[in-house]
Amino acid sequence: MLEPILAEDSTYTKLVPSLEGILNDLNEDATPHDYLVALIVVLLAESGFYLSPTNNDRSQCSKLRSLRIPKNWKKEGTESYEMNFQLETPANVECKLLAVPLGDTLILNFFPFIKYKKIYTISVQTLKYVNPYSSDLPGRYMNLKTFSHRFKDSLSTPVRSDILNTMGLMGPSLQSIPTEVKLRILGMLDVHSLTKMTQCCAEFRDLCAEPQLWKDLLYRDFQGCSSPVIANSKAYYRKQYIERKIRPFGSRRFLRHAGRSLI
Repeated sequence: MLEPILAEDSTYTKLVPSLEGILNDLNEDATPHDYLVALIVVLLAESGFYLSPTNNDRSQCSKLRSLRIPKNWKKEGTESYEMNFQLETPANVECKLLAVPLGDTLILNFFPFIKYKKIYTISVQTLKYVNPYSSDLPGRYMNLKTFSHRFKDSLSTPVRSDILNTMGLMGPSLQSIPTEVKLRILGMLDVHSLTKMTQCCAEFRDLCAEPQLWKDLLYRDFQGCSSPVIANSKAYYRKQYIERKIRPFGSRRFLRHAGRSLI
């Protein structure tokens, strides 16, 4: 049987080596929150984030098997966890993990130190994923695949995409591809999907308002309407859509409503 590589591959009888190794740093009186934050350090490493030298008082190479918990992982005088991480590639971009316990719930905040930084936050019911009554380490965790996917989708992957996008580097997200490719993709969408894209973020809101994009859509959907003399191609598209697509099926009031909801 193959040895598990990712934390989510752990079973009730066998932990992934990275998680098993970091748990050796926990004391016997470790809390359920301690176990969850130790798991989070592993999940961040799986996403390319490793403890930065300023937050790690021991020599640690960026390998999953060498993960350790820093001595000062909790803020002095509080039960909150605070650690700095660096994305392995590109290097030298600091990120902060701040985990605040509220009873059995842990509020997780993760963000990069970049221009226009965005803080990503989720709340986690610790006892949904940590079993404090288990006598052995593998039995301490539950629903690892569910938590791993949620954490990476909501925190580590968006932060990684923000860093790469800010630095102008290619990444795994739609935001990280070149602008001209984004416009080509947007130009292939139908108008309803394009309207949904404007709600994703400020960048796509601006891209979806590009005059040339709407001129191309006019030519595609209403051939013969595309003209360089049109001052507002987006508004003209709305007008053509109402007149040619909806008018046979509704009243003027309905048409006005449809035009506003469309674009």
